[in-house]
Amino acid sequence: MSRPRSAVPSTVEQVRAVMRHRLIYELGALIPADPPVGRRPVYPGYLLIAFGVLARMTRSGAKLDAELRNGGLWPLMQAEAAAMRDQLPDELWAPPGDRPPTWAAWQYARNTHLTTDEALAEMHRLFIAGSVAQARSLGLLDPKGPGSLNHPARSRTVYGDGTVVRSLYKPPTVVWIEDPETGERVRRYRDKGTGELVEIPTRRYDPDSAEWHGHTGPVHGTNLVVVYARGDAPFQRVVLAVGRAERPGREAEAAVRLIGDVHRVAGAGVLAVVYDGALRGVHLEHLMTRHGLVVVNKVAAAPLSEAEKAERGGLKAVKSYPLGSWEHDTDDGECTHALAAVDGAIVEVTLDDTGDPVVAHRLTRRQVKRPRRGNGNYHFSAAFVVPCPRGDFDAWITPHGETGDPDARRAENVRLIAEGEEDFARLYGIRNDSEAFNSAFKRSLLVNRAMSLGWRRQLLDAVCFALLSNAVVAHRAAEAGVATPAGGRRRSLRSA
Repeated sequence: MSRPRSAVPSTVEQVRAVMRHRLIYELGALIPADPPVGRRPVYPGYLLIAFGVLARMTRSGAKLDAELRNGGLWPLMQAEAAAMRDQLPDELWAPPGDRPPTWAAWQYARNTHLTTDEALAEMHRLFIAGSVAQARSLGLLDPKGPGSLNHPARSRTVYGDGTVVRSLYKPPTVVWIEDPETGERVRRYRDKGTGELVEIPTRRYDPDSAEWHGHTGPVHGTNLVVVYARGDAPFQRVVLAVGRAERPGREAEAAVRLIGDVHRVAGAGVLAVVYDGALRGVHLEHLMTRHGLVVVNKVAAAPLSEAEKAERGGLKAVKSYPLGSWEHDTDDGECTHALAAVDGAIVEVTLDDTGDPVVAHRLTRRQVKRPRRGNGNYHFSAAFVVPCPRGDFDAWITPHGETGDPDARRAENVRLIAEGEEDFARLYGIRNDSEAFNSAFKRSLLVNRAMSLGWRRQLLDAVCFALLSNAVVAHRAAEAGVATPAGGRRRSLRSA
């Protein structure tokens, strides 16, 4: 009787998965094999990329260095790299050599070749292309797959989230003073030992970290944003893109940019996107009009004063947005119905006995259309069934506002798929999976804090962990015969 497969991949399985992942070798080409100055590198580029990825497995580059020198991981890496020789073009493969890569060699490659703006941009492009191909090998993001704009399939839905990784070092105490010579307001740092104000902090700190505010309070660190796709079975989450919010208040912009980058590669394979309340009206409008995506997220609560919050006992204040009146012809003449959006859902509004507006009933969405206009932008509209004793009819409603609505208030308040619908429950729950990835990534760091200084290095650490996650997914899928191995044979780059 065979034993069930462990839900937690072993060290040997992770090493095999990484060394069989084609994207490791493609990213290794970012490290020049014959630099114009200096000595030729001792290790092939893919081995250094693999070192950075496996360092997330051991939680420390120094620990991985010791294990490669003293344990059995290095012979396994050599054997797996040699086995990839016939599955890779000549441009991507080189003999692994006799010596294992070191922590010092990874640091040099990281600081010199992998964290430049050009290298990060190319890494971003290669990562998305490879990840979308991997997702499609699992049956995800298939342009001819199941689902529609009216009822998007989870397999054609991408989702994402941002998470703040705390800095390993406490931020210095900043004091703003007036320069006695220029009269300008300048920044000074208080020395914790002497209490004096100095121009440069005297203790180590992360110059790129910032203070972010969330539901748990202020956090000092770097906000990383990740976009995913996943199937219904275990080990079917594929990380599609990893990015960074440039500064507080810019997470939504970073998410929109990453989702757009993924959509440009996946195309019609993406129907919908799921995100939290960080995406507001202008972001929803951008994703709908520029990329033609149905956005599934909750409507932000209406702002309340402290007195109103106390009076409501913490209950959410639901937003309402008037949509106007719809008329239809009946045998008895015209019949008028007042419609509105309440918490994103389309409802019919009537007046009660006191003359106050109340919700009569929620409308059912019947169809979603997405024509493309001459300027290249998409325009959504949906048919909602309005029940009427004189005969039901369809009211076509768009989530787009009129020209001259810079705040996109209509997009902020109207949802094609609103909370409370079966489709919303089926799709929105997938967002919780991003919390699992965030937690696992932080556990791959020391004390859940960023181990590298600067956002570029921290972003590279996140990409390495994403590569580790995707490699294990590809390895298990290949062993189960679900997908083509990520290191499957392709034509040589020279002959392509």
